[in-house]
Amino acid sequence: MRIHGHAPGHVRETALAAFDAWLKWNSGEPEPTVEFEVNYEPCEIPISKALGMVWNCTDIVPGGSFDWIQDNLSRWEPAIKRRTYAAVARFILGKMKIEREAA
Repeated sequence: MRIHGHAPGHVRETALAAFDAWLKWNSGEPEPTVEFEVNYEPCEIPISKALGMVWNCTDIVPGGSFDWIQDNLSRWEPAIKRRTYAAVARFILGKMKIEREAA
């Protein structure tokens, strides 16, 4: 499932959890999972799947969450320029791909 435009709240919450899980993830460990609701039932999905769901989401990441993400990305340049879920997800998925290829 990929969201185009506005995403439902439970999808945005899952994406925020995936952003957080990625920032806390240590290289070499298995990919973290986050909770996602399917038919009102919680299940665990890999963060890459959660990020893929908001690949085209134009919703704006809440200010405090975006600032926290940016503050924790100081090891990479350039930082994320747009505040959308899509921009953050694409940035993270790009970094995950680079790290996977380097391993």
